[in-house]
Amino acid sequence: MVHLSVEPERNHEGAWYRFLFEQAAQAWLVVRPETWHVVAASEYAAHFLQMTMDQLVVTPLPGLRRLYKLLQREPQHSVVRAEVVLELPDGRARVVDTQARLASFQGEPYLWALLLESANEHGLAERLVLTDKLALLGQLLVGFAHEIRNPLAAIQLNLHVVQQALGSDPACRSSIEMSLAGAQRIAELLETTLNFARPAAQFVQSYDVHLIIGEALALLRTILYRKNITIQRRYAHRVPLVYGDARQLQQVFINLLSNAADAVGEHGTITIQTEREEADGACYAVVHIEDTGRGIPPEDLPRIFEPFFTRKPHGTGLGLAIARRIVMQHRGELLVRSSPGVGTCCTVRLPSEEKP
Repeated sequence: MVHLSVEPERNHEGAWYRFLFEQAAQAWLVVRPETWHVVAASEYAAHFLQMTMDQLVVTPLPGLRRLYKLLQREPQHSVVRAEVVLELPDGRARVVDTQARLASFQGEPYLWALLLESANEHGLAERLVLTDKLALLGQLLVGFAHEIRNPLAAIQLNLHVVQQALGSDPACRSSIEMSLAGAQRIAELLETTLNFARPAAQFVQSYDVHLIIGEALALLRTILYRKNITIQRRYAHRVPLVYGDARQLQQVFINLLSNAADAVGEHGTITIQTEREEADGACYAVVHIEDTGRGIPPEDLPRIFEPFFTRKPHGTGLGLAIARRIVMQHRGELLVRSSPGVGTCCTVRLPSEEKP
């Protein structure tokens, strides 16, 4: 009698949880690796892909293989986010921003994927507005830098004149030299700012990623020194050259290192690790930037690449969005994994012209 009274309650509980998952407001689905068939999904996932549930459960989605391969290179329980191309039965191809993790049930592996947005359609108007804003901001920044550069050149010239006229007074000469060093630093920062805004097609060539990282660290030297942040470099010896625009890639690492510096606060550690990776007949330069900061809350992780999304009081919310756009333009990928209270690791994976 006890067995009969408990079993219906269990069945009811299972049906209730299944109802909750299927009616979720998120587009989620679970696929079986190798066959890539959907074994479970929310009704919203079918709506998101403009299919019926009956169509969805019989449609293989091999485009999710990319997420599976990324997760196989990550530690257990990791979550990755990337854009995938899903080929649908009616011939349509949807580029979807997707977050995923691996799970095991009764010894069988499964890929749990959350479909976040369609890169082809969703938010197109917002993206156009954002593009216009960024273009205007770039024009204003270039004009501002040019306006500063002219009076700065006059200041440097007059400082040199004063330096020559002072003679041998050590105190005065020391003050002038410090002023000249400061003016030179401002000039270098202005030149870097202008380089970011200039057309870069003519600068596309092969680069050593270590040199690009070194230049980014030099630009952030003052911030890192002021916060007493320790930089640990773990560079591999055979990292292949990457083909692209050094200034744009430098901006990627400046954005990632700036975020890491903000996250660790005072006396933290940022570890930069590079490695060579060979997969699918291609060669990649991989850079990991890991900090010992506060980490990203799980509820914020799906939104970190959204333009203007930020929890920083004075942040713009553009750093990661711009970094990912640049990396994608270089046919690479930017992955972020984070554990609250432990830290965050950003991985930049760039293709090389070298062969395995």
